[in-house]
Amino acid sequence: MRFFCLMTVALLACLSIRADDAFTPLPDDDPPLMSVIAVQPTLTIEQGYRVFLMMARDQGDFDADLDVEQMVFEDVRAHLIALCVISPKWSFAPDECLRRDVLAYMSASYLGVKPGLLTRWFGMTRRYAHREMLFRRIIAPGSPRTVVSGSELLSVMTRVSICRDPHQGVDLDADEIH
Repeated sequence: MRFFCLMTVALLACLSIRADDAFTPLPDDDPPLMSVIAVQPTLTIEQGYRVFLMMARDQGDFDADLDVEQMVFEDVRAHLIALCVISPKWSFAPDECLRRDVLAYMSASYLGVKPGLLTRWFGMTRRYAHREMLFRRIIAPGSPRTVVSGSELLSVMTRVSICRDPHQGVDLDADEIH
């Protein structure tokens, strides 16, 4: 009987502790863009462009004070055109779904992938970029017309960032280099 009472008290104590007691949630009114992106099953062109511009800013291609999250879509698009990441001919609407071939083109352009002989004459296409990014294992296998999820975009952005700067986050002293 004593054991039963002790177990009942222990069980009640365990049930009174909730899993989220020690967790401090982010404020619902303004969550960071990356946490919103990560859980999205599909992304829009605008979200993809913003994340790409944020990566370019974080890697020093633009002023660190550039507030990408507050920029209007046309300004984000103009910055990416200036960086030669997207084609000025593209007329995607901000609410269109981001496809893998568009993401591959942006990744290949940002990495400075040199086109082959035929693409030198006709320019890089989204199809070529998708094949090249598959070959380089930047993008996981799949159809170029597939819509990109948030986790896939962040995964690709991580690989692009590492390919662009393989020593990112590594702090070496001068005597450690030699």
